[in-house]
Amino acid sequence: MQLFRRFSLVHATFALAAGAFALALAPYLAVPGASANDGVAPDAQFGTISAQRINIVDPDGTMRMAIANQAYPPELIYRGETYPERSIDGLTGIVFYEDDGDETGGLGVARLRDMNQTMFIFDFTHQLTDGIGIMKQEKQDGSGWKAGLFVRDRRPYEPGTVTSTQGTERIWLANEDQDASLIIADPQGRPRIRIGVDAAGEPAIQIMDEQGELTYSASENSG
Repeated sequence: MQLFRRFSLVHATFALAAGAFALALAPYLAVPGASANDGVAPDAQFGTISAQRINIVDPDGTMRMAIANQAYPPELIYRGETYPERSIDGLTGIVFYEDDGDETGGLGVARLRDMNQTMFIFDFTHQLTDGIGIMKQEKQDGSGWKAGLFVRDRRPYEPGTVTSTQGTERIWLANEDQDASLIIADPQGRPRIRIGVDAAGEPAIQIMDEQGELTYSASENSG
């Protein structure tokens, strides 16, 4: 009888603990017929979160955004294929993906040779190409800098794997070491028109031929 009472007490204690545990986990467990947030924890607030990479995905697991440091860069995903290697080493930033999982642009910070670079780029969809971007570069010793916006042609459509994302640069609006200019190139990437104001404050307009030879020039002091 004493043994039975002890068993009953243990059983009741275990049942009580199990019930409390199940109640605590209830918001996190998927229940048939529940809302669309099945399996998703309720909203929570945190002071600081430290992570080397965060993936934002759709309910079906499709990648939509990745935030990562240079040790764990987000993969390039295009046409269902994953490319683990990127053209820029040491890239830290945010990558955005289309609703089908293909990459569509992002924000990155990287070091290219002796330059510290920050880029915000939007890609074309039907043939992965850096379409339009805003960038800033500074030499590590502070001796040179430039900031600008570029617009590129979309690369010709090619099925299959990605060979490059570099389209022909058609428009370059920039300020480089106080030399501000707008350069417009032809479909082959050859600069044909340049409008600018140099570091000395001298405005000028220049037109070049296909060989890069100056065919027309006008400045404030040219009359």
